Amino acid sequence: MEKTTSPSLSLCGGVFLITFSIISFEITLTRLLSVVLSYHYVFLTLSLAMLGLGLGGMCVYLLWSKIKSWNSNFILLPSLASLFSLSISASVILIIIISHLDSLNSITILLYCGTLLLPFFTAGVLLAYVFRLFPTLSPKIYSADLIGGALGSLGVIYLLNTLGGISTAFLLGAFASTPAFFLITTGEKRNKKIAVLFCTNFILLSILFGSSVTGYYQPTLAIGRNPEKEIHDALTKFNGEIVETKWSAFGRTDLIAFGDFPNHMDIYIDGTAGSPMFKYSGNARKPGERADLLKTSFPGYFPFLFLEEEERNNALIIGPGGGRDILLALMGGVQEIITIEINKDLVELVRKYSWFNGNIYAGQKNVKTIVGEGRNFIKRQKDKYDIIMLSLPVTNSSRSLEGYALTENFLFTTESIGDYLDHLTDEGRLLVVGHNDFEVLRLLSISLAAFKKRGINVTRAMSQIYIVGSDEYPVFVLKKNPLKPATVFRMYPALHQFKLEPILSYFPYIKQVGSINPALMALGSGHIVFEGFEKMVRDRGYDIRPVTDNRPFFYQFEVGIPKPVALVFWSSAILMGLIIVIPHLYVRKKPSRSKASFKNTRYIQKGLPRSTALFSMIGMGFMLVEISFIQRFILFLEHPVLSLAVLLFSLLGGAGIGSLWCSRFTPSKINKVIYLTALFIFSMILVYTYLLPILFNQLMGVDLTTRVLTSIIVLVPLGFLMGIPFPLGIRWLKEKNLENHIPWMWGVNGASSVLGSVMTIVVATSFGFTESLLIGASCYLIVFLTFLRS
Repeated sequence: MEKTTSPSLSLCGGVFLITFSIISFEITLTRLLSVVLSYHYVFLTLSLAMLGLGLGGMCVYLLWSKIKSWNSNFILLPSLASLFSLSISASVILIIIISHLDSLNSITILLYCGTLLLPFFTAGVLLAYVFRLFPTLSPKIYSADLIGGALGSLGVIYLLNTLGGISTAFLLGAFASTPAFFLITTGEKRNKKIAVLFCTNFILLSILFGSSVTGYYQPTLAIGRNPEKEIHDALTKFNGEIVETKWSAFGRTDLIAFGDFPNHMDIYIDGTAGSPMFKYSGNARKPGERADLLKTSFPGYFPFLFLEEEERNNALIIGPGGGRDILLALMGGVQEIITIEINKDLVELVRKYSWFNGNIYAGQKNVKTIVGEGRNFIKRQKDKYDIIMLSLPVTNSSRSLEGYALTENFLFTTESIGDYLDHLTDEGRLLVVGHNDFEVLRLLSISLAAFKKRGINVTRAMSQIYIVGSDEYPVFVLKKNPLKPATVFRMYPALHQFKLEPILSYFPYIKQVGSINPALMALGSGHIVFEGFEKMVRDRGYDIRPVTDNRPFFYQFEVGIPKPVALVFWSSAILMGLIIVIPHLYVRKKPSRSKASFKNTRYIQKGLPRSTALFSMIGMGFMLVEISFIQRFILFLEHPVLSLAVLLFSLLGGAGIGSLWCSRFTPSKINKVIYLTALFIFSMILVYTYLLPILFNQLMGVDLTTRVLTSIIVLVPLGFLMGIPFPLGIRWLKEKNLENHIPWMWGVNGASSVLGSVMTIVVATSFGFTESLLIGASCYLIVFLTFLRS
């Protein structure tokens, strides 16, 4: 029974702090889990844990009669807030303990999921209970919920950059205990003993945070135990030792030294994307023993051996990491080098260890280092280069809120190859160092697709490409114009001299059978078409289809939907089905006692499917739109973390304003406002889907501040509209005497949000993010049609 005079300010304050903590904790977990798990398991673990929000709503719905008796003095709300705060800190400690287990297997993954389920389940119970108690206040409550999430998405980035992952998590545990002091004022009676208990909880969690910051208590994640991470071999096989660590919202950056190899260090981001740093004298003519060895031992130096003098004027190196590619360019005689590195922590580490690497980032007069994203940089300027060089990282780390979508980037897509070609001089070349044949074949695939867009057929395109075969570091080279036969005939014999693999290589004009890769030779001579070549690779279980900016999953070589994604998809779909179906059956067998007449019973049974459609579609649609937009804004805003922050702040902040604004509507207008708002959202998403790429292209050259402001201006109106249907749906249930089912609808919304996030990845990996946006728009179209009929 709703209180007639409810303290809305304290209630909304408590909800604001809870959701601030939830979104901040979720993003922090992405960083923590990425250190110990590969990105697909981060996605699996977080998605299953997030189902706790929906399960919490179902718990309130099924146990409502008992919960009412427990809350006679409104003690349950602050108690749940305190339990939520305790579960945050406890789950972090348990994650650290689990990370030290000897092996990573399915049981370990289940332990992670079970550990993280509790804080989200507790939050789900609390928020569902609040909406059930105060349905008429739902616009204000939901506004506080969304604005808390919006500010949390910004605040956690500052915290991660300042405190690191573990200390941030402990701080959030202490911070999450403060809503108890707001929520305890919602009751008529204030129990001083209970208040003292909440104060004690806050003090203890604050002491835990203080201990972690001051170093008195420093728990550490057991990095290196996951054999799928590169750092595992560095620490175990080669007896490496972590000498310095930096935490930020981008990830954890570790510098590793090797006692057996004193002239070699490695830098890892979240235990993967390893990059070597070599001992360097600072003089390219006498670089030192280890650096000089690269000329004969590393295939990436091979293309520099055959450059003409006029082909060495300048180079753009994207993602130089520890500086190996800079060394290659310096020793290869390149006169001017510009490097673009996205990880600021890595740049600081390399500069800090200038005594070891010859101050390769700042001490060379002809080397300029810029912190930024490579593709964004190249699209925003018009300079041309003789060499554009990249080294493919081993990407097993997550960059995104939901653990998957931002793992990929826009450096290796069909459109990116076009951008690189546009920024090469007439004799310029793109040089990419890979790790295996499938990466090289995917590079070949997107390059041929880029040439096709320019009207160049496969045979001509293959005359502009050569591949240096190697068991460990194959090299893909793409020239702006066809290679000269004389140059090719100089390069091919040198493969044997440098102990490379001719049978894994490809060079145009080489016709002798058995001298190079036969399939690539047949492709280059026109004896087979690329579609046949692609099918041949696919029959062996690998997908090398061209990837685009719309579907930028370069590293997805597995045919079909990745197994962890499929597991989460079917798990969340089944759970959502159960959440929807089982209560429906219960309602039909046991109608509400509050309306005993047959007429009202039939009305309730008709109203529930409509409300189920509303809450499931807005939950699913919101996530489809949100995640797809995050990916689209990365290239425009230059950095994945910035894209995440700006989009969440704009969408959630705008939604919070919209939720607050919609409280002005009278009950008679609720139905009409819901379907009109859904129609406007549907229309706006359609317009944005096709106009945003044009807007981004026009504004790519302006400064970052202008681009951020433009993004906010574009997103806030959409967020404003997306914040209206949920609180109006709660009020609609109240007005139709269906308030008993509010926790159930909260559960439906929570489960559908998880399903929407995984559906985004399923659709995007299969078709693209544009298609994900269109499906998200169709969810709001369903809401429009559902409420238009009523």
